[in-house]
Amino acid sequence: MRKGAELAQTLPPEWIERLNQSLFSSPEDAKLLEDPVILAACRRANRAELLHWASANLQRPGEPVEPYVSADMVDTAKELARRGLSELLMNVARSAQNTAWELWMKMAFSLTQDSVVLEEFLEVSSRSISEFIDNNMRVVTQIILEEKNALTHDDHIDKRTLVSRLLDGRDVDTEQFARRLGYSLFQKHHACLVWSEIPDAEIQPLEDMARTLAHLTGTVAPLIVFAAPATLWLWMSAAKPLDLNALQGVAHQFPKNRAAIGSPGMGVNGFRRSHLEALTTQRLLGRLAGAPAVATIDQVRMVSLMTQDLRAAREFVLSMLGRLATEPMVLQHSLHAFLANGCNITQTAEELGMHRNTLLRRLERAQDLLPVQLADHRIQIAAALELVIWSTPLNDDTE
Repeated sequence: MRKGAELAQTLPPEWIERLNQSLFSSPEDAKLLEDPVILAACRRANRAELLHWASANLQRPGEPVEPYVSADMVDTAKELARRGLSELLMNVARSAQNTAWELWMKMAFSLTQDSVVLEEFLEVSSRSISEFIDNNMRVVTQIILEEKNALTHDDHIDKRTLVSRLLDGRDVDTEQFARRLGYSLFQKHHACLVWSEIPDAEIQPLEDMARTLAHLTGTVAPLIVFAAPATLWLWMSAAKPLDLNALQGVAHQFPKNRAAIGSPGMGVNGFRRSHLEALTTQRLLGRLAGAPAVATIDQVRMVSLMTQDLRAAREFVLSMLGRLATEPMVLQHSLHAFLANGCNITQTAEELGMHRNTLLRRLERAQDLLPVQLADHRIQIAAALELVIWSTPLNDDTE
């Protein structure tokens, strides 16, 4: 038992991968996969609980393990209770338990071939894991009940509740809304989601980022709603258009945070639609490894459509880019910037901050790798490059 606990405590990469894959694996859980904050918190909670159980069995093999509910699990339980989705957390726990047991059994057979020892080992292990998960779920259930009671008995309609009513399409007194929240619905707005996927994210940097984004549009009094432990909803005036370079400046200013922005919309309908677009943008940013930290719906529309069918997307990329699809990113970025700047060498070199001759060499090398003629397929190649760049993690590739 102690040897198995030692192995589990090292957190083998294949264990982490299997446990992560087990999260929200059933169809009814799919909606939670679209929330990168909850997904990241559940992954951290899974690892923390595994380490706690392994550590306890390392010290006292086979003895009952005290329940352990991490701060991430507490926050997630409360958030899902507020959303009315607390039952999904139980699904996650059972799915994680089943996966952990499969991994543990596989490991057990590598430790001993003695059938008597193996039977006793698996019996003790099964009881230990089941009791640990059951006790954890009792604690989580109590947290959920307390949160639901607090919501039920709280007569004060907080900012999030009022905004959620509007987003759900229910009737809201728009004048009362403006008075209570200090934000008029009778204007053109951008909606934005600001969030962090790091553990124990502080709310103040998120709020600072939200206000910085609002400042870009000249909004003096944005509407900022605390939506979850590491997520803010933001609405700001769209009287002034957003500058993409300025948005990237904000991303560099707040490297631990991310933001997704909807298109401008007028009035109540625009308030809702822009928020839904921000959610769509957030889902895509969480799904694609190379996505920027801050992006607008306009930047992701094409990529979103192209990734609806991943197999077709891969075939399209290979047909347009050929060997360039697997070459260093610096070549892909150079050709992408060249096409985005209307095939203007001087303008592209200035944007990339490189010498004209260096750019020409990179473009020549990139074109040599293409399976089709650039002059005849500029739009298709640009689209394929856009997809590759968004789907590939940024690194320090060199020529």
